[in-house]
Amino acid sequence: MAGAFDTQALRNAFGAFATGVTVVTTREENGTPRGFTANSFTSVSLNPPLLLVCIAKSAASLKIFENAPHFAVNILSEDQKAISGLFASRQPDKFEHAAWKPGPDAVPLIDASLAWFSCTREQCVDAGDHVILIGHVTDFDTRAGNPLGYFRGNYFSLGLDQPLVEAVARDTKSVIGAILARGTEILLDIDPQTAALTVPNAQFGEKGEGLDTLIAALAACGMRAEIDFLYSVYRNRASGANGIYYHGIVSGDAPAGRAFFDINNMPWERVTDAAQRSMLQRYSGEYAHGSFGIYEGDEDTGRVRKIGNQG
Repeated sequence: MAGAFDTQALRNAFGAFATGVTVVTTREENGTPRGFTANSFTSVSLNPPLLLVCIAKSAASLKIFENAPHFAVNILSEDQKAISGLFASRQPDKFEHAAWKPGPDAVPLIDASLAWFSCTREQCVDAGDHVILIGHVTDFDTRAGNPLGYFRGNYFSLGLDQPLVEAVARDTKSVIGAILARGTEILLDIDPQTAALTVPNAQFGEKGEGLDTLIAALAACGMRAEIDFLYSVYRNRASGANGIYYHGIVSGDAPAGRAFFDINNMPWERVTDAAQRSMLQRYSGEYAHGSFGIYEGDEDTGRVRKIGNQG
């Protein structure tokens, strides 16, 4: 069956799942630090505390990690793209160009990482062209900040910065907008001809129009909008555009052509765009429980990654 797939197409499909970026580190028997960049990282168990990373069998450091009794996983922050690129390269003196310190069991810890986990090697599992390295967490630490993300071959931040928009909008025209809340109400645009309702948005085009343009337009009408987190990223197959939507709060009176609607009593028949209707219906359900997530997919199917309780 594997031979029936186009390898590059399969790689691109796997790339539709947005991940974080880590640097996995250890030491050789003679004390030399070694490390590589990996986004194939996940938690496995809380009791006992286990995690895993995948190492390509083609990696020069494979045998070192298979035999090392200890290793560490460093989760990179959004400003550590250079570190990711460094440890993804075959440069022999990586640790001479990175700030780091010895951690528990002398494993290297990358400075300014969002989190690190020091592990003992639990098990190595053969898995096709990779080896799964399972580690038992012996110590860890975290700090505040946004993670460095990876999506369809591009870095992005889960914060509000431009790299996310550039990563998703690189190949197609995109729409960027925001679900703007005022208590239980949300602000929606009203089509003057059909009375259809849409989420306030702006085209992201060659001139860089986008979220800032939308916020500025609201400010010009006497409204103040504050964006707090990314809410949904999806591909609208009908229009061929990507939708990038944030969540925020807004104050002030709605200008002409816009109005507030209670999310608990929404006239769904007037939300004629199927993708936006699905997004708003998800928001309605999540608002009731006070727990939100980031949606990634298309207008029909996708994945929601929880981002915790808001309030």
